[in-house]
Amino acid sequence: MPTPLDDLLAHTRALWIGTPSLADFTPFPDDLVPTTQSSSPAPAAQKIMDWQAAPNPITGALHTAVQKAAHLVNWQFIYTEAEVGRHFLDNYAYFELIGPTGHFHSAQCNAYIGYWGPHLYYPAHHHASEELYFVLSGEALFESDGDAAATLGPTEHRRHASHQPHAMTTKDSAILTLVLWRGPDLGGSSQLVTA
Repeated sequence: MPTPLDDLLAHTRALWIGTPSLADFTPFPDDLVPTTQSSSPAPAAQKIMDWQAAPNPITGALHTAVQKAAHLVNWQFIYTEAEVGRHFLDNYAYFELIGPTGHFHSAQCNAYIGYWGPHLYYPAHHHASEELYFVLSGEALFESDGDAAATLGPTEHRRHASHQPHAMTTKDSAILTLVLWRGPDLGGSSQLVTA
């Protein structure tokens, strides 16, 4: 019988292969191996489970699958409280569904699920891997060096080049995203931009 993580992977795959912006960025990996990642809690997990997002015909099934698996995944935090504050950490979290340290191991790309609550500013940061944010629910203002700022909602996406600084701001709505990485340093992490 499929587990909530199996269902989450199946819904991710269906959206990925059926959405040109995702499939063109990087193919769905064909080297997946389930891992024994343990669950790790995050304050944001309950907020995701309680979130009654307006249903979207394209992304709604994946949103629901994330909610059903939220208590089973290894939620992670890149930044410390000293860097971003307690409020940010209580309203933000992500987990690696696919990748070198994901619930499903792959050496081809990374796929994360990320959540940011309302009224959060995600400071400018960068990383070696190329990135694509694909919005599942909610909306946020995306800003990146060299590109026009844009408020994006469900099914819209934003690409970031290697080491291109970018930031995000939520307003009245939280945002849930599927984030893909390709290219170098799939095991790396984001670095805040310092003055």
